[in-house]
Amino acid sequence: MANDGLEVAIELAKEVWNYLVGKRSLSNNVDSNFDMMIVAAERLQAKRDDNERTVQQNRTKTTTCCYNMWLSSVMKILEKVESLRAEYNRERSSHLIRRSDYSGKVMNICQEVQRLVEEGDFQGGFLVDKPPAAIVKLNAPDIKGFPTLQRSLEEILQLLTNDKVKRISIFGTVGVGKSTIMKNLNNHEEVAKMFDVVIWVNVSRERNEEKLQLDIAQRLKLSREGATCAGEVARIISEELNDKRFLLLLDEVLDSIDLQQIGIPDNGNGSKVVLTTEFRHVCYIMTERMVKVDRLSSAEAWRMFQQIAAEKIDLPDVEPIARMVTEECDRLPLVIRTVASSFKLKDSDSEWRNGLRELEKWPEIEIPGLTNMHAFLKFCYDELKDEKKKKCFLYGALYPADSKIYTDYLVECWVAEGLLGNIDDRRRLRDARDEGYDILGHLTNVSLLEKGERMVYVQLNNSVRQVALYISSQDPDCKFIAQKGETSPYTQSVKDWQQAKRISMIEGKLHNLPESPNCNKLFSLLLQRNPDLATIPSSFFKNMQKLLVLDLCQTGIASLPSSVSKLIRLKALFLNDCPNITKLPPQVAELCFLEVLDIRGCKIIFIPPLIGKLVHLRCLRMSYHKCSNTEDCCDMEIDYKVISRLQRLEELMIDVTSYGHWRIDVARVIREVASLENLTTLRICFPQPEILRMLMENKPSWRDHKQLTSFWFFVGCQNKSNPPILECFEYKVNRYMRYCYPGNNDSTIRDVLPKTDALELIGHKNIKCLSDFMHVTSLNHVRGCLIERCNEMETILDGNNVGVIDILPILEQLHLRSLLCLKSVFEGPIAGKSLSKLHTIVVKSCPMLTKILSNGVIQQLSKLKKLAIESCSKVEELIENCWGIEPFSYELPSLEILELVDLPKLRTICAGEPLAWPYLKVLKISECHELKLLPFNKDNATELKLIEGEQIWWEALQWRNSEVRDHLQSFCSLS
Repeated sequence: MANDGLEVAIELAKEVWNYLVGKRSLSNNVDSNFDMMIVAAERLQAKRDDNERTVQQNRTKTTTCCYNMWLSSVMKILEKVESLRAEYNRERSSHLIRRSDYSGKVMNICQEVQRLVEEGDFQGGFLVDKPPAAIVKLNAPDIKGFPTLQRSLEEILQLLTNDKVKRISIFGTVGVGKSTIMKNLNNHEEVAKMFDVVIWVNVSRERNEEKLQLDIAQRLKLSREGATCAGEVARIISEELNDKRFLLLLDEVLDSIDLQQIGIPDNGNGSKVVLTTEFRHVCYIMTERMVKVDRLSSAEAWRMFQQIAAEKIDLPDVEPIARMVTEECDRLPLVIRTVASSFKLKDSDSEWRNGLRELEKWPEIEIPGLTNMHAFLKFCYDELKDEKKKKCFLYGALYPADSKIYTDYLVECWVAEGLLGNIDDRRRLRDARDEGYDILGHLTNVSLLEKGERMVYVQLNNSVRQVALYISSQDPDCKFIAQKGETSPYTQSVKDWQQAKRISMIEGKLHNLPESPNCNKLFSLLLQRNPDLATIPSSFFKNMQKLLVLDLCQTGIASLPSSVSKLIRLKALFLNDCPNITKLPPQVAELCFLEVLDIRGCKIIFIPPLIGKLVHLRCLRMSYHKCSNTEDCCDMEIDYKVISRLQRLEELMIDVTSYGHWRIDVARVIREVASLENLTTLRICFPQPEILRMLMENKPSWRDHKQLTSFWFFVGCQNKSNPPILECFEYKVNRYMRYCYPGNNDSTIRDVLPKTDALELIGHKNIKCLSDFMHVTSLNHVRGCLIERCNEMETILDGNNVGVIDILPILEQLHLRSLLCLKSVFEGPIAGKSLSKLHTIVVKSCPMLTKILSNGVIQQLSKLKKLAIESCSKVEELIENCWGIEPFSYELPSLEILELVDLPKLRTICAGEPLAWPYLKVLKISECHELKLLPFNKDNATELKLIEGEQIWWEALQWRNSEVRDHLQSFCSLS
């Protein structure tokens, strides 16, 4: 004891001496130094969070190497701060005398933190353009089991290895499967090994060489700044590709193209060009070898038809008829898929027989080169029976082939044209939307429309669009002018304009419009995505009294002409993303039947008083924009009562661009919004949770979930156009909340969370487990959850808590980011139905994380398809030791993708008995240098198709069996 006292006295004397002789310029006082360190660390963390938020908002960009090094240093220094914080707390709790060496460590860390704060400003910026991906995977029908298609693919692959062959054509009739083969070629693992970059471009009838050149430049992410002509762009493309081994894939080439003129070099390093075409002269002029694609054999055609219509073929007496229907499809894959999709909706042999009779008798359509294809697609069109479905399908032909037609917008156009019936006090916009989505589902099911991601958009392929245009040309009620925007719109005759019911000049170089065209039969005018269209003649709308849909979005116009008042029947007006528009003309107030108005992305001051006169509005989308202290405009008083006058309004979206002003005005806006009795859809941000509570308290029908069908709520943050969690779903999610509030007001969202499908929980400071956030039952509706920067959180789900029963029973997506204190994803055994639907787990930048999956959790993850772990420096083992456990017939039986990135301490994926990995297809490993052994043998992971990793890591792996190594090496793509 005496010695201990002497040591303490000596240490104290040293501190006093160091202070007196001036060896330290900073105070040795432990408390003050500790406080300085914590304050500096909080500043650094805030700087890091601000920078990372900028990264998230610029998803097309990537970070510089300097920024990555800075971020790594920040993570390491924050770990040291946490370690010193723990040491400080231990010493204080045990009443130990503070020592100078601890104080010195604190000050050293404090200085390092302050240096990183200063470096974090990045005056030159820290974001750069992402390099183009080597391959962009395409949705491609599986051709396994169809030798005719597979043989053509194998022949092309063989030609790609032939140094003497540089250009290859895939030749065959329309619908024979050329594009399907090309897409499979694009996605093929051997192609990924052969080339530095693969460029896919669809060359349709409407695309010229300039557009082809533009598509290639965009795919390569080339800057065209300063390039004033096609020749300059060609030079830029050529310089980019000259030292690369590239594969250019051109689909649907209809005429010969001078590739050198658009910038494709003949660099002599093994680069190739492959194209598809229906015309032999294209093959002869452009390529050296031709691969002819034959029609399927009868057995293959029947197999393909069976795969699509299998259920209905098993009905009594249907199979013989189905075989005859297959014969009528002429062994063409596209026709088989389209007709089979139509026939699978028939429920009896009599319906199948009647369909066959109509298929056999349908007359040919005289469209050169496409007669057979169009005859079958025309049959499928007539099989729609319902006139609504037919007209809605034909409306799709107004849009360019293969362009994205957004479903919400398309349905709004259908509604405005009356294709889905009238909207009135007895029938809401929501009811019409439901009918529209039902029709869209049918059109995609029978393959007349192609379904896009999450059904957010649909597409029309070129062949189907031609059929639609042909049909519309024969029907006086569907007279179209549909072309890409040209320099001049006078390519059609005056008579055509007078007779047209719908005119479409989308996405082009439209510079001007006629002065006063006679369009007294016109219902829809679509001029969107023409940025060079700057003015509309003053009398342009004078003779368009029947116009119902006007789309001018993404044009360069600065105002609407006074003749807009003549559009007395207009139902839908789209002016979104027209940045030159600063105000609406007073004549807009005369559009008394307007039901849909979109003015987001304009510079219109919120909210124009004249909108209050548009009492028939059902859907309003606008930006909250306010000028302040500028010469262009001055602040003006807002009449918030404008909102409450729109009592028919069902859907409201306010995209906030002036967030500082919004924080002041939001309460007054919300009070008016709460008075809208028919509102069912709302997208808006709440700077504080109390504002959300105010809305719910003033709108009982929403609080009771009787009326609220769709919402995007941003609590404590500004709105985002593309919430990260929503992009992870394969289907559309309507109820989403981003909660960015630090805590203490969680009860204010109790009325919303039980109906929330997707939740982003950002920056909460008071919870250690997800069940601490709200009552467990409040989370039972959540399908997707993203948790970020909740730095007190230690685990997501704690099974040791007896109150946790069936939490997150329908959760499908779990994404975790930058959780500094997270030690385990799941803790203890998970009971009930918890996690039983979970199919994706992504964990990134959790420096304290040590446990990923344990035996107590893994049994619940039978649906898990993807597991991705990145930048978690303490993870040593992915799956807890499995020795002594019975053979795993249930362990991760559905896992298809496993990604492990930047895990410097990872030693093993799973210790003990190897798991079965029955469906594992892709394994990606990067910067996991301690991982020396893979959990595979000759009997497991039978579906594995790809192993991505670093060459140096692969060479350092240890193997129990060289046979396993040789087998796995055939799947490797190493860098």
